[in-house]
Amino acid sequence: MQRRIQKSRFNFLINVSLVLASGLISLFLFDWVFIKYENTFLQSSSQDIQVLENETFDLASLGFKEKTVSASKTPNTIRILSIGDSFAYAAVPAPYTYSDVLESVLNQTEDDRNFEVINLGIPGISFPEYLAQFEFWSSRLDFDGVIFNFYTGNDLVDMEWLPYSKKEEIRFKNGEFHIGKGTWVPRLYPFRFLDYAKAYYSMYMPKVQEFLYSDSQTIKRASLFTWHHALSNNIIAGTENLKLPPFYIKAMRRASIAYRLNKAERTRNGYLWLLAVMELAQKTIESGKFALILNSPSNLAFSKNIQELISELEGIPEGTLDPHLPGAMVAVLAEMLQFKGGIIDPLDCLASYAEAGKELYFSNYSDTHWTREGNVIVGRILADHILKDWLKIERSEEFPVCPDVEGSPKKNRLGAEIALSTYKAWLTEQP
Repeated sequence: MQRRIQKSRFNFLINVSLVLASGLISLFLFDWVFIKYENTFLQSSSQDIQVLENETFDLASLGFKEKTVSASKTPNTIRILSIGDSFAYAAVPAPYTYSDVLESVLNQTEDDRNFEVINLGIPGISFPEYLAQFEFWSSRLDFDGVIFNFYTGNDLVDMEWLPYSKKEEIRFKNGEFHIGKGTWVPRLYPFRFLDYAKAYYSMYMPKVQEFLYSDSQTIKRASLFTWHHALSNNIIAGTENLKLPPFYIKAMRRASIAYRLNKAERTRNGYLWLLAVMELAQKTIESGKFALILNSPSNLAFSKNIQELISELEGIPEGTLDPHLPGAMVAVLAEMLQFKGGIIDPLDCLASYAEAGKELYFSNYSDTHWTREGNVIVGRILADHILKDWLKIERSEEFPVCPDVEGSPKKNRLGAEIALSTYKAWLTEQP
């Protein structure tokens, strides 16, 4: 009898193991097929980008918010590559992106040179793709400098599922990047099809929720969905005054991770990848060019109302949401790396404009990116740094921007300690 029970248990464990193994293999196979589909129909590979007969690249046809550019440039032209995600790409049309503003302001100086700023922003990408982007375009376009933009709202936490290693860094540098609709879907999970599932859920669930919570459904809801009160409180508690759409709340909740010390482990990979970008920028500087790193903050950093709402939803203790934390981390990492380029942290500068009533982010909460006005301010901040600290050109007009945007932010002591351990972890990966 005992043997029969043991045999039955053994057979049960074998069957469960087979089911789990089959399920896991099926997931990998399905994801492999899905990635093939994505690469065929939803995005284009950099391997397919070809220079035209007249030695130009039609960037607009490739999905960039840019014009056709020649591979070479005249000696009288200073060309700057602008690399980043959707903040570099911008939620406003050309010529209102910060890259356009930067180019316009630089060309308004009395210097006799011509300035070009090439907007190579691709929505949905992050640090590994920044490396691939730069390796690709820097070998095909003559240039004098580069601006790497990263967004604290998601870039740091998006790397949670992609641990940094020197091997992975080299793989991305020597690999391909993609352009197209598929890049708009952020990489959050080990399986790519789950990223799309979440994207579609985020897109359509607000419509379902709006239907469920409409007045016409109140009576039906009360009798059919016994759980509706808890769900209602989770979704709309604290939003009566803000009127934030569900996608915006989700974006701000995710953005809050980078501003919380107790979530540092979730952003650790992001900072390791940032160090790889910073090292690449350092090598670019050593080759005789210039490089800037622009730290783009989330709207969460400026809106006290949004901070209070997200703190309530996430259970964040009062005073522990620190908008200066990412800037402090970056400043310490740059100091440890002895980075010679510029670190542009516009947080305090933008905060002064926000306090003055300027609309830096869309006030109707339809988008999490900068408005035209926000792009103008950031473009002028960049121009101010490039003219003063790199080109050493005297400005005929004082830009109405804040001073000391490159100054190291107030360094959070605990943040500095985390930055130190992160830097040591990065060093162990270096040859």
